[in-house]
Amino acid sequence: MKTKLITGIIVTFLFFMGRVNPSYSQSEENEEPEKLLRHRVSLMMGHTHIPSGQSDGEKKFITVPSWGLDYNFQISRNWAVGIHSDIITETFTVIDFEGNEQFERERPLIMNVVGIFKPHDKWSFLTGVGYEFASEEDLPILRFGIERAWEIRNDWEVFVTSQYDLRFRVYDSWMIGFGFSKGF
Repeated sequence: MKTKLITGIIVTFLFFMGRVNPSYSQSEENEEPEKLLRHRVSLMMGHTHIPSGQSDGEKKFITVPSWGLDYNFQISRNWAVGIHSDIITETFTVIDFEGNEQFERERPLIMNVVGIFKPHDKWSFLTGVGYEFASEEDLPILRFGIERAWEIRNDWEVFVTSQYDLRFRVYDSWMIGFGFSKGF
């Protein structure tokens, strides 16, 4: 009985796969494939939100402005790699996860190497590793993010982004921003 059920599922699956696959291979003869733009440069502006900020001697949620400059190399239609750099334009103080130590961060520069997955032309999911460089101390970072883009024209896009950065054993932050990018 179990064998008949499994055989029925396999036959049904193969039947539907045979019916679905030919529709993917149909295309119009005069339709040109879209050119893959391998390089993309982006300029972004946003606000970085830090839950473990410090103000007037107590732990406080703070928001600081930030700018980003990104370069992405498109490997295929769905995959890209990139170098993402951000700078937080203000000096701020954070309290570590344990609440024991204060860290002052003077306009830190963040550099990440990221992998990007694009399941759709407009959506991108990214993850990467890097460092936050500041005069006080450099901190390793793990980054996760999501972006949504809208094509303007001439290979220009406008996009919104949300990113989460974890500085190991020290503090975390999330950023919401928007920007423009140019593909070539």
